[in-house]
Amino acid sequence: MAEEDILVDIPDENLPELAEMYKKHQDWAPHVYSTIMTGLEWRKKKNEKYMIFMSPNGCWKEDGIFFLLLAYNAFDIFYFTLGDGENICEAFRRSKILQPKGCNTSRESLYCIHQKLYTPVREVIIKEMGKTLMAEHPSHMFSISSDEALKFQIQCPEEVYIKHLDTTHADFVNSLWLGRYENAEKLLSLLIEMNGGYGLFLKSNDQLVSWVLLSMMGQLTILQTLDGYKRKGYASVLVKYISVELAKKGYNAFGAVFAENVASVAMFEKLGFKYLGIAVYLFYK
Repeated sequence: MAEEDILVDIPDENLPELAEMYKKHQDWAPHVYSTIMTGLEWRKKKNEKYMIFMSPNGCWKEDGIFFLLLAYNAFDIFYFTLGDGENICEAFRRSKILQPKGCNTSRESLYCIHQKLYTPVREVIIKEMGKTLMAEHPSHMFSISSDEALKFQIQCPEEVYIKHLDTTHADFVNSLWLGRYENAEKLLSLLIEMNGGYGLFLKSNDQLVSWVLLSMMGQLTILQTLDGYKRKGYASVLVKYISVELAKKGYNAFGAVFAENVASVAMFEKLGFKYLGIAVYLFYK
């Protein structure tokens, strides 16, 4: 008889209870609540488990510990806990789920991991599991409360208009995304299909010149403006607009910015977003 994996699926009917555990912690970990709620939204839209929620030995009720796996043209792992994280390293050591064989993707990643839960796991992945480090990006986390976001006054420059993105924009967005990898456009298409996203389009010719998507966390990702259209405040318009939309759902808007992206850090600060510390994206194979 095969040994049961240390990671056990969290039944869909238990996800609302898990979300409630994190709802009151949106002031310092807003992305965790929205991640769980986004997973529930995806379940309602499609009867496919693109996002898999698991917990070591099913102990999520004790300290909220859970793992999220997105294995769709990627192998992105997010995890969090309200406890000390002792079970996280053990899950990486013992779970076959987190050590895929023949994974159909060009990279694996730890996705937006809070610094306090990161370093021990990094050691396990690189030194004990023997994975090859591809890239490591410390990122500044910013958030704004739903109450504050709803105060935003959104004035769209007269030469552009805001419109929902659709899946036909995935290839174009991916072609200019610095983080792209093999077949990444398929993941971006899924994110747009399931979560939406917004773009600024020129009124003169309907050219998409600035855009923002929503990640598997239901939060800001891939915020970008075409060269030649920067320094016009387009990104700020989109951030304010999408923050209001998230606030209407009861989410505190959240974004993680690579530490070297000075312009985006300054933009979030100017808009009144609160600094929440460091998260890390680790890409390995």
